[in-house]
Amino acid sequence: MKHIIRAIVLLIILYLAAQHYQDSEGILGLIYVLFIFVLMYLVAGIIGAIRRAAITRRKADGPERDNTERRKGNLWLIVAILFFTLAYAFKAELGSYSFKAFLFLDNLVKLSNNVSPLFCWVLLGLLAGAIYGSFVGWKKYKLHAAVNLIPIGIFILFTGILYIVNKPLDTTAITVTHNMETGYAYDLVSAEIYNAVEDTTSDNKPSFLLDRKEKTAWKMDIKPGSNTEIRFSFLSLQQFADKHLQFVGLAIKNGNRKSPQSWSHYARVQQFSIRYNGRLITNVVVDDKNTYSEEIKINPIPISSFDNISVSINAVYPGEKYPARVAVSELVPIVEYER
Repeated sequence: MKHIIRAIVLLIILYLAAQHYQDSEGILGLIYVLFIFVLMYLVAGIIGAIRRAAITRRKADGPERDNTERRKGNLWLIVAILFFTLAYAFKAELGSYSFKAFLFLDNLVKLSNNVSPLFCWVLLGLLAGAIYGSFVGWKKYKLHAAVNLIPIGIFILFTGILYIVNKPLDTTAITVTHNMETGYAYDLVSAEIYNAVEDTTSDNKPSFLLDRKEKTAWKMDIKPGSNTEIRFSFLSLQQFADKHLQFVGLAIKNGNRKSPQSWSHYARVQQFSIRYNGRLITNVVVDDKNTYSEEIKINPIPISSFDNISVSINAVYPGEKYPARVAVSELVPIVEYER
């Protein structure tokens, strides 16, 4: 019980410290790290208290486990708690880098637009299984160690050929080779709002995001956990059939740009998530400035007719008059295509 009390006291101290140093990013980052460790300490204290109570009840039923075995079990428990705590704390970064890793593999095994990537994924899976099987055979059946070189060599040769042909890391290869042109997709997408609280006012039209006018702005009340989503749906792209159209980012004019007073009165976007056909791409933080159009770039994603890009607002800079009513003058996808 004393461990639980200590952890609670430390959490309270860290909370007060975070409130006091909320404007200091360096100290606040250190507090977040300490908070994670104290939270782990609290969870371990609770689990330890429950475990000791259970052991006390079972003493009459059988002998207690060996101390070494118990320490090993506790170590694995702490490691598991540490893993899940860090995974939750850095879920945004983990999701972003996980997507980049899978995007790399998807680009690596892509033979052509007419061949399903599932075919190459199956081949990679079979080769990985062959490597595992050769190691099992070497250990279990005492085969010669050279047997492992056969599947490993085939795997390296296969992935090496795919890497040379597809160039999955060379993000500029397409631009250099095919002379790509970048533009704003004003006329290629339509904008709709999903999962929003019903709003009958005339200033929440999502079409204002694509009207090329700074004096008009889309406005809507954003509540935590509301899952409000701005969805840009690509129309028929037959004119780009052979031009390798790619989604490469978003351009945003944050806030209500009608006047400096309007910009400060309404909330502005602070952080939002980008999704492609419902799959998380990344989370981004937007500048709180009334001077320019900010471009957020991502790794190129091939686009086909009727694909969609979704934006979910996760946090806002509060407005002076309307703290939770966010305004955006312009938000448009950026695309690249062959000239």
